[in-house]
Amino acid sequence: MAPETPRARAKRQQILTAARTLFLSQGYARTSTDAITEAASVSKQTLYAYYRGKSELLAATVAQELSALDLGGRVQDPPATLPELRARLLAFAGAVTGHLLEPDALALLRLLIGEAIHLPELRATLREAFPARLLGVTEGLLREAHGRGLIYAPDPHLSARMFVGPVMSFVALDGLFGDAPPQPPGEAALATLIDLFLRTVSVKGEAP
Repeated sequence: MAPETPRARAKRQQILTAARTLFLSQGYARTSTDAITEAASVSKQTLYAYYRGKSELLAATVAQELSALDLGGRVQDPPATLPELRARLLAFAGAVTGHLLEPDALALLRLLIGEAIHLPELRATLREAFPARLLGVTEGLLREAHGRGLIYAPDPHLSARMFVGPVMSFVALDGLFGDAPPQPPGEAALATLIDLFLRTVSVKGEAP
């Protein structure tokens, strides 16, 4: 498949920006494709040339939100030492909590959770676009570390769940269900969390 031209990328972003604004202000169910095309100043034919429908637009909105975290890049160059793995996990946890506790990101998460409860067809979209991606990146990182003998994680998927769950608890408890505007956890708190996690996958006699 040939790469998109700058004009096509701009048009795709134009549609996505309009959809994101409407999703956040009106909700997914109440946002029609007619409203999206009007807000984006495009025809329906143009919209469907770039996106198959609202669910794909919602998935793209979430993917764009996560792209700011540069999650994939953290697996490209696997850590060579345990301290390097610790630093990588700390950077990961800081990026996730720092970004997802921002007001716009929290608004998007609340929208997704609320809509998925009432619209079962969105659940797979939500899972693949958000938690599955976080788990996938973490799982890849832990699998590489296990393969290099830095940690003992024979089931990297389960270990990824053990790491992502506590990290996301800051987003859930302090952000989604908090009353006051949340503050991201400090580096010391995240470092303690990561050290506790590393104990669960430590090679005997090793310490971060």
